[in-house]
Amino acid sequence: MESLLYLQQQYKSRIMDILNDQDIPLIEREFYSESPNWYTNNSLKNIIDTLVWLSYDKETKKNILDRELDEYFES
Repeated sequence: MESLLYLQQQYKSRIMDILNDQDIPLIEREFYSESPNWYTNNSLKNIIDTLVWLSYDKETKKNILDRELDEYFES
């Protein structure tokens, strides 16, 4: 249980760092703040998924999103 609390606290701290980072475009920070998978995230699985997402570079993120869009429109 202590590890879960630690993960949640560290996650919230990192998300707040991102939301307050003036080098990140405002529109992107607003998107994060309104997303339930970011700012108000309390699910262990979603926290891990979000941290994995943060670890990707911009090109990888773009490729993943492009692939998801392709899959969405193919179905």
